[in-house]
Amino acid sequence: MQENNYITMWTAQADRVWDTIERDGVYFVKREYVAQKYQDISWIFNTAYRFFCQHASQIIPRPENAESPVWLYHDQKWAVPSDGFPRKKLEIPVDEMILFDLRTWSKILNMDYVGSDKETELFYAQCKKLGISDMLDITRTNFYPLQKKQLQTSWKHLFSDPLPEELYWQGAVWMLKKEWIVI
Repeated sequence: MQENNYITMWTAQADRVWDTIERDGVYFVKREYVAQKYQDISWIFNTAYRFFCQHASQIIPRPENAESPVWLYHDQKWAVPSDGFPRKKLEIPVDEMILFDLRTWSKILNMDYVGSDKETELFYAQCKKLGISDMLDITRTNFYPLQKKQLQTSWKHLFSDPLPEELYWQGAVWMLKKEWIVI
């Protein structure tokens, strides 16, 4: 729901995040947390996050302390709480958040091509002709620079495609602020 230039969003964050916000009034993500959380597959997240940060900072300038965005969801079911990771409801100013389709972001996290059905079909046909059977090889190795460029260029759809129905809205902010927390 969007009221008075704010959008209701949800996020599940570690207790230490909420403790930091309570103490400092603001929280910024440190890139080292990504490596700690995802360990062996952190290269995938670093690739996707590097892309996101580069393009998102052209939309909303990234503060000096922000190394990576904080992920938010419009539908609370996507912000899954767990032990030590409570879910909170936030009211975020529209001009401080980037909204996008969480399904498109999931494709990027899977190092997948993003495009129309025809564009995607052509890309996969080209890869098949080159003998690429594992799409991760495109980003994991340096053997396919043209395909890597095509793949990563396709990810720009995240920022240019129209927003889907609200159920699939995902958001990103460069920081969490205490005054945004509703519950």
